[in-house]
Amino acid sequence: MKKVLQFSGLISAVLGIIAFVLMMATPALSVTLFGGTTYVAGTTAIFGSTTKTIFGDAVTHPSPLALIGWILALVGLGLVLLGVILPLLKVKALVKFAGLMNLISVICLVLAGIFMFLVVPTFIAANGGEVSEIHKIGAGWVIGGILAIVAGAFAILPAAADFLAKKK
Repeated sequence: MKKVLQFSGLISAVLGIIAFVLMMATPALSVTLFGGTTYVAGTTAIFGSTTKTIFGDAVTHPSPLALIGWILALVGLGLVLLGVILPLLKVKALVKFAGLMNLISVICLVLAGIFMFLVVPTFIAANGGEVSEIHKIGAGWVIGGILAIVAGAFAILPAAADFLAKKK
């Protein structure tokens, strides 16, 4: 157990990086219309896009929860990395601050993981989609959401171990 606790911040950071990359690099959802399937890129679901066509500009609005989830994943990842680096400096005040960073990163990463699962309904609502269309969440976003939640679980291990050790 001590070996897992020793590397739990690093494990959390690696899982958070993988979840963040999956969020950016894989399709967020697929839309089936008239027998054909099109994929919405993760960056389009997060930031939206404007495409020039013959008939004018086609605007795709971002999913609000995907954007908030992206911000939370970025903040959570930064806080986890700070939580890993600050104890290495061997300053007692910074170690306590690192524990607070880990607790905040847990909240950020778990919420980011949950928001990744909610991309389909919020993207449909933002773009006025039809109920008759078939929408499915992308596999990369499912795996990324799970990894973000697991990264949050690993981020809380050092803080929980410190808290339980002080109780005794």
